[in-house]
Amino acid sequence: MAGSDTVHEIALRVGVSGKVEAADVLAVRRAVYGGDCLVSRAEAEAVYAVERGRRGHCGEWSEFFVEALTDFVLNQELPVGYLSAENAAWLEGQIKLRKEPSMDGDMAIVANVIERASEVPASFAAFALRLAKEAVIYGDGADAKGRVHASGRVDEADVAMLKRILWGAGSEGLLAVSRDEAEALFAIADATTGAANVPEFDDLFAKAIGNYLLGATGRAVPSRETALRWQTPTQYKVDVVQSLSQILRERGKINPKFLKDTQATTLAQEVEDEHARLNMKRDVEIEVAAIMTPEKASWLTDRIEKNGLMNGPEKALVKFIEREASDLGVDLTGVFAKVA
Repeated sequence: MAGSDTVHEIALRVGVSGKVEAADVLAVRRAVYGGDCLVSRAEAEAVYAVERGRRGHCGEWSEFFVEALTDFVLNQELPVGYLSAENAAWLEGQIKLRKEPSMDGDMAIVANVIERASEVPASFAAFALRLAKEAVIYGDGADAKGRVHASGRVDEADVAMLKRILWGAGSEGLLAVSRDEAEALFAIADATTGAANVPEFDDLFAKAIGNYLLGATGRAVPSRETALRWQTPTQYKVDVVQSLSQILRERGKINPKFLKDTQATTLAQEVEDEHARLNMKRDVEIEVAAIMTPEKASWLTDRIEKNGLMNGPEKALVKFIEREASDLGVDLTGVFAKVA
């Protein structure tokens, strides 16, 4: 009976049959969360072994898989909500153990982690988009909701997935797009030229590449190191003491001189100061990023002229640049003429 099997036993059985049943999902959930409600590295690897063994879609499994693996990489160590370099490398390693990424497993967990994380390593964000490129071009399985994906074209589900990876948990267009991510998007556009892509892809492509060229400023989020310092027990105790002291002082229960001698900056003030610093830094970066530099112009020209044909997404991008750039500072007449 599946309910009495260990996760490793279920993984072996699924590896042979290729099927994950609802009873298997329940058994794995009980094994992982039935004790201390924490997901260990060994349990996470066993869960991924089940994922690699299955060959058919199971909605219950995809839901549990994403939940458990997100819990493991984001919530099992401080600071909660930040993807560490170690966990990012672990997740990449698990995904690379299979030949092609699964839409309802690998892509689902990557998109969910980036969407929910406060911060992920830049290398992981680039890896995620390269993985998405492979899924869009070659993937033909079902996604996490059971919708079958048609390879070689960008459909509505692909656009939604790309948005989750590009914009993460922030508002659309506010997260920095890296050179690697921009290259991956160009590869998707090139590989699907002439295919029945949904029109939304042109708009997404233009905004994302435009973000890299004109506004790659990032989201004003404290670094993992800063967040870790805020979540340490010592700093937490300082903040609690200060809060309680304030209450006692207001009620006349503590000597004001004692408070003056022991007063320290509260955690709330530190957080507020850090966010103010990040916002000021971002305002400056926005102004600088809006300038089209010669290096960016050269990269753009090379990418557009690479295959000798300007496709729909590239035309949308050029129009976006004409409209949004505050100071071109370079000659892009030849590129603009291609969409005239």
